[in-house]
Amino acid sequence: MPSVEDELRARIVELDTEIRRQRDSEVLKDLECDRSLVRRQLNARIDPVARLPVEISSEIFIQSLPPFPQPGAIHIPMLLLNICNTWRDIALSTPSFW
Repeated sequence: MPSVEDELRARIVELDTEIRRQRDSEVLKDLECDRSLVRRQLNARIDPVARLPVEISSEIFIQSLPPFPQPGAIHIPMLLLNICNTWRDIALSTPSFW
């Protein structure tokens, strides 16, 4: 039969393992956040649309509007808000688009 001391030592080992696992999980979360940020930066660099100046993108967005909106048609400004964060920011910062 294990002594109380043996049980306490075993519990310490269990707790040490759990502490290491928790630390590893925090490190993993940090690494995943860093990877996500770097991936977004890479995508922005290789995406030709993202390299356009904001003014040109804004003008393209404005030119995409139909001259006479039709009832029931997809509302283009709302559609562009859902493409990506860059397009969303451009659309929201272009007052004449709305």
